[in-house]
Amino acid sequence: MNTDSARDDLAFMRALVEPTDDWQKQFGETYSAAGLCYCVQMLLHGGQFFGLAPAGGPVALAIGLGPTVVFLGLLIWIIRRNRSGAAGGATSRAVGSVFGAVGATNLALVLVIGSVAWRWHSLGVWLIYPCVVMILQGLAWLVAYMLRRKSWLALVAIGWFATGFAMAIFIDNMGGFVVAAGVGMFAFMLLPGLFMLRQSRRSA
Repeated sequence: MNTDSARDDLAFMRALVEPTDDWQKQFGETYSAAGLCYCVQMLLHGGQFFGLAPAGGPVALAIGLGPTVVFLGLLIWIIRRNRSGAAGGATSRAVGSVFGAVGATNLALVLVIGSVAWRWHSLGVWLIYPCVVMILQGLAWLVAYMLRRKSWLALVAIGWFATGFAMAIFIDNMGGFVVAAGVGMFAFMLLPGLFMLRQSRRSA
């Protein structure tokens, strides 16, 4: 047996089960920022459903794209601000890699589902995309639970799965669809992000 290789493997496994949660600070900042942006978006979509906001034109385009643009700006700011900090342990890198892979997969899904919805002129096909995004979020949180073995991570994963399922049920009812998405964003994105921020400050 290669002694150096065995020592490296042991160090990696020890890092995966380390009791510290240093990964939570930056991730909590990012996730709570995303939760806030998309909760606002769901509220604006609700306004469109009830006729309080225009469903077409520049305002509707801003409602559709604005939250993502704002979030990307916040994400760049968070990354640059934390660039000089510690790189984090194995858990931080593993969790970050999983959520990064989910983000890249979302882009591929936009191209696949979006192209079919455009060719078929079908809003119903396009609405499958956000349902799948919720399931992928649940997948990422399930991996985080497997790495950290903390029950609240599993609850968040189950919450995302339930959100995707609820949205699929209401896919032909835009009001229910928006409510299901909004509740999911608030309960399983904004609140977990704020919780992780609080936990990181308590352990600092």
